[in-house]
Amino acid sequence: MPTSIDTPLLIVGGGPAALIVGTVAAGYSLGSLIVGHKSLGSNEAVELDGEALALLKPHGVINVLRPYASSTEPFVITAALFEKVLKHHCVVNMNITLYDGMDLLDLTLDGDGDGDGDGDGDGANCAISDGQTQWAIRADRLVDTAKLPIDLNSAIKEGSAIVGSIISGLPGSSKQ
Repeated sequence: MPTSIDTPLLIVGGGPAALIVGTVAAGYSLGSLIVGHKSLGSNEAVELDGEALALLKPHGVINVLRPYASSTEPFVITAALFEKVLKHHCVVNMNITLYDGMDLLDLTLDGDGDGDGDGDGDGANCAISDGQTQWAIRADRLVDTAKLPIDLNSAIKEGSAIVGSIISGLPGSSKQ
């Protein structure tokens, strides 16, 4: 594999949590690569609760979503539209790279960044492929959102909490 990509944060899995993790991480200037996102949102209207709104406000997400909400007091949006709008926001965010239509191959955990795949931490080595070409990926941290909730309020809370724990573990973080 001639091409290699290094990323601080590799996000795999579908649903709103993948986009939330990427967006909140970008709000802390932590770059991420989202691979193979698939929308899991329904067309059911969801009222974002106060905690979810409070978690999204500092990262500008509410301002991005506001024109698409069916109501802003309370804040109501369909889960599918939330994901569609947030995905477009991720595409234009300089701290997020988003690759759709990619398959994740040969995932091994490697938390110490030495590339040995010994699984002694939060990082990962893998390959991604579009079916024709493969790219090697080395990530300092891996977040697999497959087991995170797809309920919008829960996804926002759990995705934000994951990023909070990542940020607090970084050297020089004021959250330590």
